[in-house]
Amino acid sequence: MNLTLLLTFATALLSQAAPAHPSSIAAALNRIVARPQFAHALVAAEVYDLDAKRPLYARNAGVLMEAASTTKLLTTGTSLALLGPNFRWTTPVYRTGPIDSRGVLHGDLVLVAGGDPNLSQRIRPDGTLAFENEDHSYAGNYDTKAVPGDPLAVLRDLATQVARAGIRQIDGMVAVDASIFPDQGPEGGTGAIVSPIVVNDNLVDVMVTPGSKAGDPVSIAVSPQTPYVRFVNGATTGAPKSEPTIDLSGDKTNSDGSHVVTITGEMPAGRPILFAYRVPEPQRFAQAAFTVALRDAGVTVQMPSSAATFSHDASAPFYVPANLVARHQSPPLSEDVYVTLKVSDNLHAALMPYLWAIYVAHAKKDLLKAAFAREYALLSAAGLDLKGAAQQDGLGTFAFFTPRFMVSYLAWASQQAWFSSLERGLPVMGVDGTLFNVQNGVAAAGHVHAKTGTWGSANLLGDDELVTKGLAGYVTTSHGRRIAFAFYINRMAGKGSADSNRDAAHYAGQTLGEMASDVYTVL
Repeated sequence: MNLTLLLTFATALLSQAAPAHPSSIAAALNRIVARPQFAHALVAAEVYDLDAKRPLYARNAGVLMEAASTTKLLTTGTSLALLGPNFRWTTPVYRTGPIDSRGVLHGDLVLVAGGDPNLSQRIRPDGTLAFENEDHSYAGNYDTKAVPGDPLAVLRDLATQVARAGIRQIDGMVAVDASIFPDQGPEGGTGAIVSPIVVNDNLVDVMVTPGSKAGDPVSIAVSPQTPYVRFVNGATTGAPKSEPTIDLSGDKTNSDGSHVVTITGEMPAGRPILFAYRVPEPQRFAQAAFTVALRDAGVTVQMPSSAATFSHDASAPFYVPANLVARHQSPPLSEDVYVTLKVSDNLHAALMPYLWAIYVAHAKKDLLKAAFAREYALLSAAGLDLKGAAQQDGLGTFAFFTPRFMVSYLAWASQQAWFSSLERGLPVMGVDGTLFNVQNGVAAAGHVHAKTGTWGSANLLGDDELVTKGLAGYVTTSHGRRIAFAFYINRMAGKGSADSNRDAAHYAGQTLGEMASDVYTVL
């Protein structure tokens, strides 16, 4: 090979491997931001080279942006730091009286809640947790699915253990002790009740299938089925391609505490959609579900359950090893972080600060104040500028971060011993979780690991909504550069839809995915 050809070949190799100048990424991202859809929106971003330890692109990087579910990056990271990836919840079942020779328990059977968010069918035989890309908590669109299996699987295992302990009949109550902390009302995202007892994410899944033509009644399938709630089907089939108007708010409470829900509205002809009934009293729901599991396991339950009459203080003396009749230990926290991030589970994220307060701060009151004092101490010790951050819950109902703060946090997190658990949980663009349908088929698909965030506020003046969308995480570029990034769009006008192809938030998410894709290909 002559010298001229050798130099030409070497130059070509160097030009192929040389990383692009930061101005190249600025040009690519600024072209996207200049689109007319964002003329009245606020777009902020920072791209940071983790290896060179310097920013490569910044736009409004010091502006506090509505963060929505990108907040869960901090929530899950704080949980991993404070509790450790191997933390596990224990849910025991105790008896409060003796068992006679006939197998009759003369007393109550008490399931003691500890805040485990996965008393459901998520647990796989190998101890990992399963998820669907569009979680059942985000009910009401065509992509929503529930994890296959029996939502009462964990309760059924506990019931089997009770039977194996020799209990054949209970002459007292089947009770749930949820006194570790009081119910906190609905979380601000999907509306599930934040409670220390969580069965099937405190939801009842209701699959609504339209009839063959407009005007036909719909059919419904309910899971799990318990005496806690009964559904009356009053919904009908609507025109194809119309928006569903299914309504589960017609909820009547009976004198025994059970509920009757009348389903109304229309379901467009075509495909079924999974909806969710958010149980208003998780403790009563869990009691009813555990009673079903016990009866199916051959344990006779005679007395109706009554959450209102059970007191932790009165039964605490019975919580001793000799009275333990069943016990469930959860998969490790790292698995719950995995699910929480992959599907952006609001209830699981909302619970996490209460766990810091109970299990780390050992607080008895002002739980959120105690929890966020721990997070503040952690992040302050990391040297992060907390003037660029505001948070009041675990999921991001009211949370604001500057892109610069978020990127600084991501850079710090990447150096922590627990980082692999955080990174593993991040949705992968074009592959899974909340990024499963974003930028599919592009070169960057599979190389962007990031947390999404979505929020919307109705605009009655314009008959639309203002959309907030965020994407923050990591890219390993085509040249092997390790990049952290945070992109936010606030106050973009558009309309929501059960069909992602017509949904404004989905468009905004695709745009942020395109920006991440440019980071991968340009740098």
